[in-house]
Amino acid sequence: MKLFFGHPGDQPDYHAYEALQIFGLGGNMPAFVPGEQSMWLRAVDDGCGGDIVTIDIPDFDDSKELERFIYLKMSGLTGYSSPWGCLTGVRPTKIVNQLFAAGMDPGEARNELTAFYCAAEEKASLAVDTAINQRPFLDEQRADPSRIGIYVGIPFCPTRCLYCSFTSNSIEKYKKSVDPYLELLKAEMEDTAALVRKQGLKIESVYIGGGTPTSLSEEQFARFISDVVNNFVAPSPYLCEFSVEAGRPDSITAGKLASMRSAGVNRISVNPQTMNDETLRLIGRRHTAEDTLRAYGLARSSGFDNINMDIICGLPGEDEEAFSHTLDEIERLGPESVTVHTLSVKRAADLKRDEKRSMLSSAVTGAMVSMAASRLQAIGLRPYYMYRQKNMVGNHENVAYCRSGFESPYNIHIMEEDQTILACGAGSVSKRVTPGVIRRAFNVKSVEEYLARSGEMAERKRELFILK
Repeated sequence: MKLFFGHPGDQPDYHAYEALQIFGLGGNMPAFVPGEQSMWLRAVDDGCGGDIVTIDIPDFDDSKELERFIYLKMSGLTGYSSPWGCLTGVRPTKIVNQLFAAGMDPGEARNELTAFYCAAEEKASLAVDTAINQRPFLDEQRADPSRIGIYVGIPFCPTRCLYCSFTSNSIEKYKKSVDPYLELLKAEMEDTAALVRKQGLKIESVYIGGGTPTSLSEEQFARFISDVVNNFVAPSPYLCEFSVEAGRPDSITAGKLASMRSAGVNRISVNPQTMNDETLRLIGRRHTAEDTLRAYGLARSSGFDNINMDIICGLPGEDEEAFSHTLDEIERLGPESVTVHTLSVKRAADLKRDEKRSMLSSAVTGAMVSMAASRLQAIGLRPYYMYRQKNMVGNHENVAYCRSGFESPYNIHIMEEDQTILACGAGSVSKRVTPGVIRRAFNVKSVEEYLARSGEMAERKRELFILK
């Protein structure tokens, strides 16, 4: 059976396209037929070429109704049901929080997700539970909208992972650019700190990400972390979170951990992605499971008592047994939080370009996602933020679980989009949040462009505070 989607003009309606994307990874994305006067779906028999059925799509005033209609019709034609139903947004908990604000209780919100959005019971419950755990942080932000987050990006990594599409460059290739980058980044941070003072903003969290910030040398990292402290940490009496994505275990050293401790970092990530050496080799991670154990132990002995670990469901070559082994090791270590990602095959990732790589079925990946949720909650971790991405294997989600009291406010607010975030570094995005309006300022992505145009980045952030 072949599927076709007819639409007016040259480009399909955005919301219709979003609904059709749900079926993309399963090979059921219809071909587009532009130039029609109205939208329709058509199923054609491969064998004889005759129409099986043509479905006219009515005009909807509400885009959610349009997406739901297309989802239900496509599900009927293909036999595929997404675990999130017709929900296409990246922030499911944002919908739940809106339902709470409209007066619904948790049971009613859960029913709305299953009845209207056609989400599975498991996903609806996960979204509602996550939103409930976020409530204290969202209430605090509403009470004091002057609280903001700071993001600082280091766009370098030891190597580029097979699945990665983030702003990340080999530090070996860009070795000569690192010091100039750090100098210009320092200037951008100084300009941003001045903007914070001028606007009377209160820095609640500072989050250093990448890339891999610890891919810097010990001397470079110490200098960089000192610049962050001088501009954002030391001047803020409101700071409650200072996080560093230490990330790759092969880049974590005692010297860098000492720099973080002396700077006041109170949350770090040590990210194995998997505890299976063959998978690590396949995806281009230049470290072993033993390196993860070493880095984690080093972080504990250095005094860190809030450690996050990232793992990925659906990595090529892994089955449920391999994933269960990763969970066994994570449980044995006992981190304060675990972020469970579903493999997302982005356009820029090497994994998508390599046709020889075999992808796991959505059923296997779904079993991994469910396994992680049940096992992590069984040891006392609860979901506190989540998000979805396009091209996720099995149409699942990324969700962070933590022990009570070890939440990352930065991650909650960045996903709920209820707090202004000022970001520094190549590829970062600043957001000014005001009632009903979110304005963004994008930094250039490439290191070369940043080195040539870094002066523009601070100006873009200043423009966010010029009312138009």
